Amino acid sequence: MNDRYPVVVSGVTKGMGRALALRFAELGHPVSGCGRSADAVGELRDRLGPGHVVEAVDVTDAAAVARWSRTTVAEIGVPRLVVANAGAIHAQRPVWEVDPAVFSDIMRVSVEGVHTMAHAFLPLMLESGGSFVAVSSGWGRTPREFLAAYSAAKFAVEGYVGAVAKEVPAHVKVAAVAPDSAVDTEMLATCLPDEHHAYPGPQEWARAAVDYLLHRLPQEPSGGGLVFPAP
Repeated sequence: MNDRYPVVVSGVTKGMGRALALRFAELGHPVSGCGRSADAVGELRDRLGPGHVVEAVDVTDAAAVARWSRTTVAEIGVPRLVVANAGAIHAQRPVWEVDPAVFSDIMRVSVEGVHTMAHAFLPLMLESGGSFVAVSSGWGRTPREFLAAYSAAKFAVEGYVGAVAKEVPAHVKVAAVAPDSAVDTEMLATCLPDEHHAYPGPQEWARAAVDYLLHRLPQEPSGGGLVFPAP
């Protein structure tokens, strides 16, 4: 069996998603990724080169995600690993200072985006098997004050994954995996502006994360509460 199978990652235009896409491609996996910034999508498409798919897709747009899934299958095949990584956050502030539109955007990207990914890609794996991973957070297990919206979104992801893991056949794994420590990304700088540099960067993190996803995740139980190892 070919161990260089297709991998799908959402939110690949920056941070952890971009680092994951580059690392999977470096190891020889055909990658299909999406992001909202057309310019950043074009840059990554050029960086990855032929044999990969990078599309400008908003994960809150179910029809667009469905089209992307069809393009993925047509160009690189049915994925055996799907990573729902796209997320959103805001600067720390009391919940009564969080505009409802900001709260709604965080929930839509971080929760609805996981569902659009599952709705489009899980059916592809029901016969062939594979793993569907939602990137979670420690703040989705222990809530963080002044980040109530983000904590709520990741708690929802954990619950969603726990339910879906009971719905799929045994040869399909559905898991919520959180980084063991924070990762120094633009999102982290938004909410921890004074300490984000104390954490590993996305490229360093992705080496350990990809190794985990490829080699250790298949032995893990389905459901929430899983952790990417520290780099």
